[in-house]
Amino acid sequence: MKAEMINPFITATLNVLSTMAGIEAKKGEVYIKQDDKMAYDISGVIGIAGKMSGFVVVSFPEKLALDIVSGFLGEPKKNMSKDVVDAIGEFVNMIAGGSKRVFAEQGYKYNIGIPNVITGKNHTINRPSNVVCIGVKFKVGEQEFVIEVALKPRPDAD
Repeated sequence: MKAEMINPFITATLNVLSTMAGIEAKKGEVYIKQDDKMAYDISGVIGIAGKMSGFVVVSFPEKLALDIVSGFLGEPKKNMSKDVVDAIGEFVNMIAGGSKRVFAEQGYKYNIGIPNVITGKNHTINRPSNVVCIGVKFKVGEQEFVIEVALKPRPDAD
């Protein structure tokens, strides 16, 4: 994965947070993900297939997930519930969808799958060993969350 391929996902993340939840985030460190362990409590994952294949993950600490979903839904959320899990899935779906147009303009058309959400401390998300995964930290106030993107161009795919 080329480093510049992360940029549409960064832009989509900031746009979705701002427009859907009224939350401003600041982009932080960009890094190469070295392991499968997630740093936070809840992760939305969505697969990508087509001229690129791989996945996008957004991972939050529980408190920040609740704050963001409260903004999405316009009502306070105090604990993890089906609504919170569904909203995190929709969040990662909007990030993948928001970047899709940019990649299509560059000749990398792809389809996105159905989002999955994984909860629990110290959960892992396995990725293929031959695909570089790029992570980006974001700050919302004093809290952090990450997106991780692992993509492999497949120019011969339909």
